[in-house]
Amino acid sequence: MIFWLDMSKNSHVQLRHLKKNTVALAKTGFLLLLVFYPAFGQSTFKVQQDRYPRVRQARENCEKSIDSLFHAHKLDYPPKEILITAYKKEQLLHLWARPDTVKEFSFLKEYAFTAFSGVLGPKRKQGDLQIPEGFYNINHFNPYSNFHLSMKVSYPNKSDSILGKKGNLGNEIRIHGSFVTIGCIPIGDEAIEELYIICVDARSNGQREIPVYIFPGKMDTQNWSVLKQTAGQDSTLLDFWNNLHRGYDLFSVTKKKLLFQINKDGKYIYEDNTIITNKYPWFEENSGQTNLQEAIEPPTGFIREYCSVNSFADWLRHIPLKPGKPKVYLYNGSEKPYQDGHYAVIDIDIGQEDLQQCADAIMRLYGEYLFSKNEFDRIAFDLTNGDEVGFRKWITGYRPTVSGNTVSWQRSADPDSSYDTFRAYLKFIFTYAGTYSLSQETQPLLSFHDMMIGDLFIEGGFPGHAVLVTDMAVNPRTGEKVFLLSQSYMPAQDMHILRNLNNTNIDPWYKAPFVDHLNTPEWTFKKEHLRRFNK
Repeated sequence: MIFWLDMSKNSHVQLRHLKKNTVALAKTGFLLLLVFYPAFGQSTFKVQQDRYPRVRQARENCEKSIDSLFHAHKLDYPPKEILITAYKKEQLLHLWARPDTVKEFSFLKEYAFTAFSGVLGPKRKQGDLQIPEGFYNINHFNPYSNFHLSMKVSYPNKSDSILGKKGNLGNEIRIHGSFVTIGCIPIGDEAIEELYIICVDARSNGQREIPVYIFPGKMDTQNWSVLKQTAGQDSTLLDFWNNLHRGYDLFSVTKKKLLFQINKDGKYIYEDNTIITNKYPWFEENSGQTNLQEAIEPPTGFIREYCSVNSFADWLRHIPLKPGKPKVYLYNGSEKPYQDGHYAVIDIDIGQEDLQQCADAIMRLYGEYLFSKNEFDRIAFDLTNGDEVGFRKWITGYRPTVSGNTVSWQRSADPDSSYDTFRAYLKFIFTYAGTYSLSQETQPLLSFHDMMIGDLFIEGGFPGHAVLVTDMAVNPRTGEKVFLLSQSYMPAQDMHILRNLNNTNIDPWYKAPFVDHLNTPEWTFKKEHLRRFNK
């Protein structure tokens, strides 16, 4: 025999009888099955919150505005997920939402801070008046707050605990109403009512964690320059903001919830392989590769210069390296005779012909980057005679023919934009282009102050040579810059990161500016050899 126990509002009476009769029922062999009806006994989070007068009143006050807000953005309510971003410099809080059918969040509404305390920078101890900076969740709702309504932010997180003052971090950081603050984010009573109800309904709809991303400010190009000036010579703060900046860019590009871990140094390590689906196309799978940024640390006192997510600089910084310190091999499989000039080897194929030499290797990397982003219109290189050969025309089936100093095109293939077609295009470029053509089609830079990752030192000639600026770092206290160089050489060989044999204290990094000459293991460059891609 089975008893069905209805857990309704009189369940406390039934439970008293249950306690008395459980033993008796067990002795008689009856099976007692408890059935909990959520609509009655197990109240949803929304029902629990609506028991409080302020929450009920808030729902009544803003029900229509919430419906209008979501209707205007063509989103069902409540949405699958919401997300909150905050920008301290601008004193703004943004609400984002997404439906069940997509992973990307859409911007819904902006709320202004009604008060501000502290300065730009993270919270590191209790009583410093700082609004935290980092990635958090809402982990508590207070329907009877002294500041009308409030939602607690999950500060301190693991990063704060590692980087902050041990045992004195504080923990009461909230988004709330009113017009006062000592480290919280106040947005006024009317705004908190709307945001509070939306958050309550999202949680009640199944979203257990509502992300809150707090940035020192909007970290686009213009604002980043201001933030760097604010950090000044504080290398610790600049390093922290560099780390947050990557998260800012990732969310800005993908509009997806950030996936990250926090390492032993308190840094956010992002899972950003969703940015480019095939980041390094010559690999079928490359998730396990050691990349340049992981393998080569800047010299003491230097931190890596920030580079935008999805940029050529970012792509180079994460390029995969072969593990350890392997030898450099030539295209025919034999060892390069000179093995003392490289620090690391880039994990990329050479081909089986003597084609992928110095300028060719740089064009290969730049082309691979553009191909990974499907930016086919930007893949174009000049031949030695000055004619431009673009990949866009190539993939429509046209092929160039070189006769003396003349290039003509004929349609001789089916349209195809596959990677194999791209590699065939590069082989043609390597055959008819080199340091001379690349030096002519790139833009000269007049100052080392403007040097960026992805620039190159190139002396055009027959032969000439070219090396690529593959990473950069800066000393915030002195303003000094250092950079890494990579190259292939003659004959075609593994691309490799160069050693700095003239300054072993910072090897493999080079200092900028240099006085007269840039001495690399196999070539010497002058200032006027610094150039940049302009396509």
